[in-house]
Amino acid sequence: MQESPATAFRQQLESLYSISIEIARLHEMQQVLDRALGFCLDLTQSAFGFIGLLVNDGREMDVAAIKGFEPLDPNFYDNFRLIPVRPSVFGVVITNESSKISNDVLHDPDRAGQPKGHPPVRTFMGVPLQVGDRVIGMIGVANKTTGYTTDEERLLSTFANQVAVAFENARLYEDQRRMIAELELLHRDLSQADRDQVLRQERERIAAELHDRIEQAIFTLGLKVNAILEREPVTEPIATDLGEVRQLAIHTSEAVREAIFALSLPRAAAGGLPSELRRLVRETGQPEEIEADLVVSGTPLGLSPESVHTLFVLAREALANVARHAKARRVLVSLRYSDEHVDLVIQDDGVGASEQILKNYQESSTHFGLKRSRRQVEGLGGTFEVHNGEESGLAIRARLPAGA
Repeated sequence: MQESPATAFRQQLESLYSISIEIARLHEMQQVLDRALGFCLDLTQSAFGFIGLLVNDGREMDVAAIKGFEPLDPNFYDNFRLIPVRPSVFGVVITNESSKISNDVLHDPDRAGQPKGHPPVRTFMGVPLQVGDRVIGMIGVANKTTGYTTDEERLLSTFANQVAVAFENARLYEDQRRMIAELELLHRDLSQADRDQVLRQERERIAAELHDRIEQAIFTLGLKVNAILEREPVTEPIATDLGEVRQLAIHTSEAVREAIFALSLPRAAAGGLPSELRRLVRETGQPEEIEADLVVSGTPLGLSPESVHTLFVLAREALANVARHAKARRVLVSLRYSDEHVDLVIQDDGVGASEQILKNYQESSTHFGLKRSRRQVEGLGGTFEVHNGEESGLAIRARLPAGA
Protein backbone atom coordinates (compact mmCIF):
# COMPACT_ATOMS: atom_id res chain seq x y z
CA MET A 1 0.00 0.00 0.00
CA GLN A 2 1.45 3.33 -1.07
CA GLU A 3 2.05 6.00 1.58
CA SER A 4 -0.15 9.09 1.45
CA PRO A 5 1.51 12.46 0.76
CA ALA A 6 0.67 13.57 4.32
CA THR A 7 2.39 10.49 5.81
CA ALA A 8 5.45 10.96 3.63
CA PHE A 9 5.65 14.65 4.54
CA ARG A 10 5.36 13.82 8.28
CA GLN A 11 8.16 11.31 7.96
CA GLN A 12 10.28 13.92 6.22
CA LEU A 13 9.65 16.33 9.10
CA GLU A 14 10.61 13.69 11.66
CA SER A 15 13.76 12.92 9.71
CA LEU A 16 14.46 16.65 9.42
CA TYR A 17 14.13 17.03 13.20
CA SER A 18 16.47 14.09 13.86
CA ILE A 19 19.17 15.27 11.50
CA SER A 20 18.88 18.84 12.85
CA ILE A 21 19.66 17.56 16.35
CA GLU A 22 22.54 15.50 14.99
CA ILE A 23 24.28 18.34 13.19
CA ALA A 24 23.67 20.71 16.11
CA ARG A 25 25.90 18.44 18.20
CA LEU A 26 28.80 18.60 15.76
CA HIS A 27 31.70 20.92 16.63
CA GLU A 28 33.70 20.79 13.40
CA MET A 29 32.56 23.19 10.67
CA GLN A 30 33.45 20.79 7.85
CA GLN A 31 31.60 17.96 9.58
CA VAL A 32 28.49 20.13 9.82
CA LEU A 33 28.64 20.99 6.13
CA ASP A 34 29.37 17.47 4.88
CA ARG A 35 26.71 15.82 7.04
CA ALA A 36 24.10 18.47 6.20
CA LEU A 37 24.75 18.26 2.46
CA GLY A 38 24.44 14.49 2.49
CA PHE A 39 21.04 14.80 4.16
CA CYS A 40 19.93 17.48 1.68
CA LEU A 41 20.60 15.07 -1.21
CA ASP A 42 18.64 12.32 0.54
CA LEU A 43 15.81 14.65 1.49
CA THR A 44 15.34 15.94 -2.05
CA GLN A 45 16.42 12.81 -3.96
CA SER A 46 19.01 14.88 -5.82
CA ALA A 47 21.99 13.58 -7.81
CA PHE A 48 24.50 16.15 -6.56
CA GLY A 49 24.72 19.35 -4.55
CA PHE A 50 26.94 21.87 -2.85
CA ILE A 51 27.12 24.29 0.07
CA GLY A 52 28.70 27.66 -0.66
CA LEU A 53 29.86 30.21 1.92
CA LEU A 54 30.28 33.90 1.19
CA VAL A 55 33.83 35.25 1.38
CA ASN A 56 35.66 38.46 0.47
CA ASP A 57 32.88 40.73 1.73
CA GLY A 58 30.27 38.75 -0.17
CA ARG A 59 31.86 39.22 -3.59
CA GLU A 60 32.69 35.52 -3.95
CA MET A 61 31.31 32.21 -2.80
CA ASP A 62 33.56 29.41 -1.55
CA VAL A 63 32.22 25.95 -2.43
CA ALA A 64 33.00 24.53 1.01
CA ALA A 65 31.26 21.16 0.50
CA ILE A 66 30.24 19.20 -2.61
CA LYS A 67 28.75 15.72 -3.12
CA GLY A 68 27.71 13.59 -6.09
CA PHE A 69 30.22 15.11 -8.49
CA GLU A 70 33.63 13.63 -9.27
CA PRO A 71 35.35 15.79 -11.93
CA LEU A 72 37.70 14.15 -14.41
CA ASP A 73 40.16 17.03 -14.06
CA PRO A 74 41.87 16.71 -10.65
CA ASN A 75 42.40 20.50 -10.62
CA PHE A 76 38.76 21.33 -11.36
CA TYR A 77 37.79 21.90 -7.76
CA ASP A 78 40.81 24.10 -7.03
CA ASN A 79 40.23 26.17 -10.15
CA PHE A 80 36.51 26.74 -9.62
CA ARG A 81 36.10 26.53 -5.87
CA LEU A 82 35.78 30.33 -5.60
CA ILE A 83 32.83 31.53 -7.66
CA PRO A 84 32.03 35.21 -8.28
CA VAL A 85 28.61 36.19 -6.94
CA ARG A 86 26.66 37.35 -10.02
CA PRO A 87 23.25 36.71 -11.60
CA SER A 88 22.92 33.03 -12.57
CA VAL A 89 20.63 30.14 -11.75
CA PHE A 90 22.25 29.72 -8.35
CA GLY A 91 23.69 33.24 -8.00
CA VAL A 92 20.24 34.79 -7.66
CA VAL A 93 19.80 32.88 -4.40
CA ILE A 94 22.51 35.13 -2.96
CA THR A 95 21.72 38.35 -4.79
CA ASN A 96 17.96 38.10 -4.14
CA GLU A 97 18.37 36.46 -0.71
CA SER A 98 15.56 34.03 -1.59
CA SER A 99 15.03 30.48 -2.77
CA LYS A 100 15.22 29.46 -6.41
CA ILE A 101 13.62 26.47 -8.19
CA SER A 102 14.38 25.73 -11.83
CA ASN A 103 13.05 22.52 -13.33
CA ASP A 104 14.32 23.45 -16.79
CA VAL A 105 17.75 24.90 -16.29
CA LEU A 106 18.71 24.81 -19.97
CA HIS A 107 15.93 27.29 -20.78
CA ASP A 108 16.02 29.28 -17.54
CA PRO A 109 16.45 33.04 -18.18
CA ASP A 110 18.94 33.23 -15.30
CA ARG A 111 21.19 30.58 -16.85
CA ALA A 112 24.74 31.86 -17.35
CA GLY A 113 26.56 28.73 -18.49
CA GLN A 114 28.91 26.52 -16.51
CA PRO A 115 32.63 25.70 -16.53
CA LYS A 116 34.04 23.01 -18.77
CA GLY A 117 34.00 19.62 -17.05
CA HIS A 118 30.96 20.41 -14.91
CA PRO A 119 28.12 17.83 -15.24
CA PRO A 120 25.01 19.12 -17.03
CA VAL A 121 22.42 20.61 -14.68
CA ARG A 122 18.83 19.85 -15.71
CA THR A 123 16.92 20.71 -12.53
CA PHE A 124 18.06 22.90 -9.64
CA MET A 125 16.90 24.15 -6.26
CA GLY A 126 18.81 26.60 -4.07
CA VAL A 127 18.04 28.11 -0.68
CA PRO A 128 19.97 30.75 1.27
CA LEU A 129 21.82 30.05 4.50
CA GLN A 130 20.83 32.79 6.91
CA VAL A 131 21.80 33.70 10.45
CA GLY A 132 19.14 36.16 11.52
CA ASP A 133 18.85 38.66 8.67
CA ARG A 134 22.39 37.96 7.40
CA VAL A 135 22.95 35.64 4.43
CA ILE A 136 26.18 33.67 4.91
CA GLY A 137 25.88 31.34 1.91
CA MET A 138 23.55 28.88 0.21
CA ILE A 139 22.66 25.23 -0.29
CA GLY A 140 22.18 24.03 -3.86
CA VAL A 141 20.89 20.64 -5.02
CA ALA A 142 20.46 19.48 -8.61
CA ASN A 143 19.19 16.86 -11.04
CA LYS A 144 16.19 15.39 -9.30
CA THR A 145 14.56 13.35 -12.03
CA THR A 146 10.99 14.51 -11.43
CA GLY A 147 11.84 18.11 -10.63
CA TYR A 148 11.50 20.05 -7.36
CA THR A 149 8.32 21.14 -5.59
CA THR A 150 7.47 24.07 -3.37
CA ASP A 151 7.01 21.66 -0.44
CA GLU A 152 10.61 20.50 -0.88
CA GLU A 153 11.70 24.13 -1.09
CA ARG A 154 10.01 24.84 2.26
CA LEU A 155 11.62 21.76 3.82
CA LEU A 156 15.06 22.63 2.49
CA SER A 157 14.68 26.29 3.60
CA THR A 158 13.69 25.19 7.08
CA PHE A 159 16.61 22.81 7.25
CA ALA A 160 18.96 25.45 5.85
CA ASN A 161 18.15 27.67 8.82
CA GLN A 162 19.20 24.85 11.16
CA VAL A 163 22.36 24.27 9.13
CA ALA A 164 23.28 27.96 9.31
CA VAL A 165 22.88 28.02 13.08
CA ALA A 166 24.84 24.77 13.47
CA PHE A 167 27.59 26.10 11.23
CA GLU A 168 27.84 29.38 13.18
CA ASN A 169 27.97 27.44 16.45
CA ALA A 170 30.75 25.23 15.08
CA ARG A 171 32.61 28.30 13.82
CA LEU A 172 32.33 29.95 17.24
CA TYR A 173 33.45 26.71 18.85
CA GLU A 174 36.52 26.54 16.60
CA ASP A 175 37.25 30.24 17.26
CA GLN A 176 36.98 29.58 20.97
CA ARG A 177 39.25 26.56 20.73
CA ARG A 178 41.80 28.59 18.75
CA MET A 179 41.65 31.39 21.32
CA ILE A 180 42.16 28.87 24.13
CA ALA A 181 45.17 27.43 22.31
CA GLU A 182 46.59 30.93 21.85
CA LEU A 183 45.99 31.73 25.53
CA GLU A 184 47.67 28.48 26.55
CA LEU A 185 50.64 29.34 24.35
CA LEU A 186 50.75 32.84 25.86
CA HIS A 187 50.55 31.28 29.32
CA ARG A 188 53.47 29.00 28.52
CA ASP A 189 55.46 31.97 27.24
CA LEU A 190 54.63 33.96 30.35
CA SER A 191 55.49 30.99 32.52
CA GLN A 192 58.84 30.70 30.75
CA ALA A 193 59.39 34.43 31.27
CA ASP A 194 58.54 34.00 34.95
CA ARG A 195 60.98 31.09 35.19
CA ASP A 196 63.67 33.15 33.49
CA GLN A 197 63.08 35.99 35.92
CA VAL A 198 63.26 33.68 38.95
CA LEU A 199 66.43 32.11 37.57
CA ARG A 200 67.99 35.52 36.98
CA GLN A 201 67.06 36.68 40.47
CA GLU A 202 68.49 33.50 42.00
CA ARG A 203 71.73 33.87 40.05
CA GLU A 204 72.03 37.45 41.23
CA ARG A 205 71.24 36.44 44.81
CA ILE A 206 73.99 33.82 44.75
CA ALA A 207 76.40 36.30 43.18
CA ALA A 208 75.57 38.81 45.91
CA GLU A 209 76.12 36.17 48.59
CA LEU A 210 79.51 35.33 47.11
CA HIS A 211 80.44 38.99 47.01
CA ASP A 212 79.10 40.08 50.39
CA ARG A 213 80.15 37.08 52.47
CA ILE A 214 82.74 34.80 50.94
CA GLU A 215 84.76 37.41 49.11
CA GLN A 216 84.72 39.75 52.10
CA ALA A 217 85.78 36.90 54.38
CA ILE A 218 88.70 36.09 52.07
CA PHE A 219 89.59 39.78 51.91
CA THR A 220 89.57 39.99 55.70
CA LEU A 221 91.79 36.93 55.88
CA GLY A 222 94.28 38.62 53.59
CA LEU A 223 94.28 41.76 55.74
CA LYS A 224 94.95 39.73 58.90
CA VAL A 225 97.87 37.93 57.27
CA ASN A 226 99.30 41.30 56.21
CA ALA A 227 98.88 42.61 59.75
CA ILE A 228 100.69 39.62 61.22
CA LEU A 229 103.56 39.97 58.78
CA GLU A 230 103.89 43.69 59.49
CA ARG A 231 103.38 43.59 63.27
CA GLU A 232 104.77 40.33 64.62
CA PRO A 233 108.39 39.18 64.35
CA VAL A 234 108.18 35.77 62.72
CA THR A 235 110.73 33.30 61.54
CA GLU A 236 111.58 32.97 57.90
CA PRO A 237 109.67 29.68 57.42
CA ILE A 238 106.55 31.10 59.07
CA ALA A 239 106.83 34.29 57.03
CA THR A 240 107.06 32.17 53.89
CA ASP A 241 103.98 30.16 54.89
CA LEU A 242 102.01 33.28 55.70
CA GLY A 243 103.04 34.77 52.38
CA GLU A 244 101.71 31.69 50.65
CA VAL A 245 98.46 32.01 52.60
CA ARG A 246 98.19 35.63 51.48
CA GLN A 247 98.75 34.65 47.84
CA LEU A 248 96.20 31.86 48.19
CA ALA A 249 93.68 34.34 49.56
CA ILE A 250 94.33 36.65 46.60
CA HIS A 251 93.92 33.83 44.06
CA THR A 252 90.82 32.48 45.81
CA SER A 253 89.29 35.93 45.82
CA GLU A 254 89.99 36.20 42.09
CA ALA A 255 88.29 32.83 41.55
CA VAL A 256 85.27 33.98 43.52
CA ARG A 257 85.09 37.13 41.42
CA GLU A 258 85.18 35.02 38.27
CA ALA A 259 82.31 32.94 39.65
CA ILE A 260 80.37 36.12 40.37
CA PHE A 261 81.14 37.28 36.84
CA ALA A 262 79.78 34.03 35.37
CA LEU A 263 76.67 34.09 37.56
CA SER A 264 75.98 37.66 36.53
CA LEU A 265 75.76 36.77 32.84
CA PRO A 266 72.29 37.94 31.77
CA ARG A 267 70.05 35.68 29.74
CA ALA A 268 69.36 37.00 26.25
CA ALA A 269 66.81 39.80 26.48
CA ALA A 270 64.48 40.97 23.75
CA GLY A 271 66.17 44.37 23.71
CA GLY A 272 69.74 43.08 24.15
CA LEU A 273 72.28 45.08 26.15
CA PRO A 274 70.22 48.33 26.25
CA SER A 275 67.32 46.41 27.79
CA GLU A 276 69.56 44.83 30.46
CA LEU A 277 71.18 48.17 31.28
CA ARG A 278 67.78 49.81 31.52
CA ARG A 279 66.79 47.23 34.13
CA LEU A 280 69.98 47.80 36.11
CA VAL A 281 69.50 51.57 36.07
CA ARG A 282 65.88 51.19 37.14
CA GLU A 283 66.83 48.88 40.01
CA THR A 284 69.59 51.24 41.12
CA GLY A 285 67.21 54.18 41.29
CA GLN A 286 64.36 52.42 43.07
CA PRO A 287 65.75 51.33 46.46
CA GLU A 288 68.33 54.12 46.79
CA GLU A 289 67.87 57.87 46.91
CA ILE A 290 69.84 58.15 43.69
CA GLU A 291 68.67 59.60 40.41
CA ALA A 292 69.82 57.03 37.85
CA ASP A 293 69.51 57.60 34.10
CA LEU A 294 70.45 55.74 30.94
CA VAL A 295 71.22 57.35 27.58
CA VAL A 296 71.54 55.13 24.50
CA SER A 297 72.63 56.59 21.16
CA GLY A 298 73.50 55.15 17.78
CA THR A 299 72.42 51.90 16.17
CA PRO A 300 73.00 48.81 18.37
CA LEU A 301 75.80 46.58 17.09
CA GLY A 302 75.85 42.81 16.92
CA LEU A 303 78.20 42.37 19.87
CA SER A 304 79.31 38.91 20.90
CA PRO A 305 77.76 37.37 24.04
CA GLU A 306 81.09 37.77 25.81
CA SER A 307 81.19 41.49 25.02
CA VAL A 308 77.60 41.95 26.21
CA HIS A 309 78.53 39.93 29.28
CA THR A 310 81.57 42.10 30.02
CA LEU A 311 79.78 45.44 29.62
CA PHE A 312 76.78 44.28 31.61
CA VAL A 313 78.86 43.12 34.59
CA LEU A 314 80.99 46.27 34.46
CA ALA A 315 77.84 48.40 34.66
CA ARG A 316 76.36 46.19 37.36
CA GLU A 317 79.40 46.45 39.64
CA ALA A 318 79.91 50.16 38.95
CA LEU A 319 76.28 50.91 39.86
CA ALA A 320 76.53 48.72 42.97
CA ASN A 321 79.63 50.65 44.09
CA VAL A 322 77.85 53.95 43.46
CA ALA A 323 74.96 52.84 45.64
CA ARG A 324 77.20 51.55 48.45
CA HIS A 325 80.21 53.82 48.58
CA ALA A 326 80.02 56.89 46.34
CA LYS A 327 77.57 58.98 48.41
CA ALA A 328 76.21 60.15 45.07
CA ARG A 329 72.90 61.79 44.31
CA ARG A 330 72.99 61.07 40.62
CA VAL A 331 74.55 58.56 38.23
CA LEU A 332 74.41 58.58 34.45
CA VAL A 333 75.02 55.50 32.29
CA SER A 334 75.78 56.21 28.64
CA LEU A 335 75.84 53.57 25.93
CA ARG A 336 77.00 54.93 22.57
CA TYR A 337 77.18 52.88 19.39
CA SER A 338 79.15 53.85 16.29
CA ASP A 339 80.22 51.97 13.17
CA GLU A 340 83.62 51.20 14.71
CA HIS A 341 83.05 50.73 18.44
CA VAL A 342 80.69 50.87 21.39
CA ASP A 343 81.35 53.04 24.46
CA LEU A 344 79.97 52.43 27.95
CA VAL A 345 80.42 55.25 30.47
CA ILE A 346 79.25 55.27 34.09
CA GLN A 347 79.66 58.60 35.84
CA ASP A 348 78.39 59.72 39.24
CA ASP A 349 78.52 62.94 41.25
CA GLY A 350 79.80 61.33 44.46
CA VAL A 351 83.06 61.55 46.39
CA GLY A 352 85.21 59.94 43.71
CA ALA A 353 88.40 57.95 44.40
CA SER A 354 91.79 58.98 45.75
CA GLU A 355 94.63 59.51 43.33
CA GLN A 356 96.50 56.65 45.01
CA ILE A 357 93.71 54.21 44.23
CA LEU A 358 93.46 55.41 40.64
CA LYS A 359 97.21 54.96 40.15
CA ASN A 360 97.70 51.67 41.96
CA TYR A 361 94.44 49.69 41.64
CA GLN A 362 95.97 47.39 39.02
CA GLU A 363 98.70 46.24 41.41
CA SER A 364 96.56 46.36 44.57
CA SER A 365 95.46 43.22 46.39
CA THR A 366 92.03 44.88 46.66
CA HIS A 367 89.81 46.54 44.03
CA PHE A 368 89.35 43.23 42.24
CA GLY A 369 86.35 44.54 40.30
CA LEU A 370 88.28 47.29 38.57
CA LYS A 371 91.19 44.98 37.81
CA ARG A 372 89.02 42.24 36.40
CA SER A 373 86.91 44.65 34.33
CA ARG A 374 90.02 46.18 32.80
CA ARG A 375 91.45 42.73 32.04
CA GLN A 376 88.19 41.57 30.42
CA VAL A 377 87.81 44.70 28.28
CA GLU A 378 91.42 44.70 27.12
CA GLY A 379 91.21 40.97 26.43
CA LEU A 380 88.48 41.77 23.90
CA GLY A 381 90.68 44.36 22.19
CA GLY A 382 89.10 47.34 23.95
CA THR A 383 90.26 50.15 26.21
CA PHE A 384 89.41 50.84 29.84
CA GLU A 385 89.68 54.11 31.75
CA VAL A 386 88.78 55.17 35.28
CA HIS A 387 89.24 58.71 36.60
CA ASN A 388 87.60 61.35 38.73
CA GLY A 389 85.17 63.69 37.05
CA GLU A 390 86.04 67.29 36.35
CA GLU A 391 83.77 68.56 39.13
CA SER A 392 83.02 65.51 41.28
CA GLY A 393 82.44 61.80 41.29
CA LEU A 394 84.03 58.92 39.41
CA ALA A 395 83.88 58.13 35.69
CA ILE A 396 84.48 54.67 34.25
CA ARG A 397 84.75 54.27 30.49
CA ALA A 398 85.00 51.07 28.46
CA ARG A 399 85.33 50.96 24.69
CA LEU A 400 84.98 47.75 22.66
CA PRO A 401 85.54 47.45 18.92
CA ALA A 402 82.58 46.64 16.70
CA GLY A 403 82.21 42.91 16.17
CA ALA A 404 84.13 42.02 19.34
